[in-house]
Amino acid sequence: MEIHPVHITSYADEKFNLMIFADGYTRAEFDKFHEDVQWLKDDIISPDGALRRVADLLNIWMAFVPSEQASIGTHDQPLPGAALGLYRPGSELRAVYVKHPRRARRACKWIREGGAGKAGCDQAVLLGNDPLYGGLGGEFTIITASKVNGPQVLRHELGHSLIPVGEEYDGGWVYTGVNSDKAKNLDHLKWKKYLSDPDNVRIEDAKMAVQAYPWWDLDQGEYNITFSSSSVSQSYPTALLRTSLSSIPSPSHLDFALNGITLNLSRYFADGLEGSLDRRWLDIMLPGLKDSRNVIKVELTDEGRKAEAGLGGKMLTSLEVIEYGGNGRFNHTLGHVGAYPTFDLKGHMTLRPTNEGCLMRNVTHPQFCSICADGLRRSLEEKIARKQERMHL
Repeated sequence: MEIHPVHITSYADEKFNLMIFADGYTRAEFDKFHEDVQWLKDDIISPDGALRRVADLLNIWMAFVPSEQASIGTHDQPLPGAALGLYRPGSELRAVYVKHPRRARRACKWIREGGAGKAGCDQAVLLGNDPLYGGLGGEFTIITASKVNGPQVLRHELGHSLIPVGEEYDGGWVYTGVNSDKAKNLDHLKWKKYLSDPDNVRIEDAKMAVQAYPWWDLDQGEYNITFSSSSVSQSYPTALLRTSLSSIPSPSHLDFALNGITLNLSRYFADGLEGSLDRRWLDIMLPGLKDSRNVIKVELTDEGRKAEAGLGGKMLTSLEVIEYGGNGRFNHTLGHVGAYPTFDLKGHMTLRPTNEGCLMRNVTHPQFCSICADGLRRSLEEKIARKQERMHL
């Protein structure tokens, strides 16, 4: 195992150490692993990076163990000879698991206990040599070398591991930590000192019209969903359609229609993903929904049907529509800190501090909100303090 420093601010026992382990990189791909790690490091601790406020508390290292084959496994099978055995449970661009967690655990412990000299390992990041989206949080932060999605997954999963916090996006299960509170706590929110208007705290008026994770292969046919608007009782004049896709390289491959009207997706396809088969997110502002029945229909165009599918197929992976209250009932101001509703997979509501101003809410956003950023710094300072206390016992 070769260990190299990437970003060092002091001795390992005085800082929090991220150790990035290689998986699916052959011996001949050491330079690629080094470049991938440098690129990830530059993203998270750059002047605009998610961890810029705690860069002084971090050391970042890289650990290279060659694998016999390049890439990671699929369909519950890691590739033979893989250093750590990263794999996808299917072929979809979704979670990535580790087959040999004990290897990663032992390696991190050995490094942490001084086996590798001056290096440290307080949080293991497992980097799979795969150009497409995937990852997982927990004991290990698992990511891939996707040029766009790799940094996004790294930021988000480190938020879970290091702050730690639950989700802010809708449709999840776990809503805990400094960025989540219950509606009954509106008068004494966890982030009360950060509120933009502490004398006028309210729950911003947003409704979840539809929330789905279809993971539907569009080569199998069209996808449609019918739902009702909340405007029946009050005015909700605007809405956000948020969807994610994979293996759809161009807006010309997709017919995405709301109530029989095809939406123009061109402006929502990011330049950095032009022609890519990787997973992508689209946020489409809508002028509002019909008071009664609404229908979304998604299908491939002739061009899309003729195109070759990438790994996992031409997937509609997620779909949600959020309606916003009119007449000033919802504050869209960027940076505003208040009480915004989040709806879990069963429709239960919790509160979050900002609308779309945190990467724990919107994975494409590059930064934490101030509440999560301050929580991250406190958490790392506490972890370092506990580590130093154990050393002096």
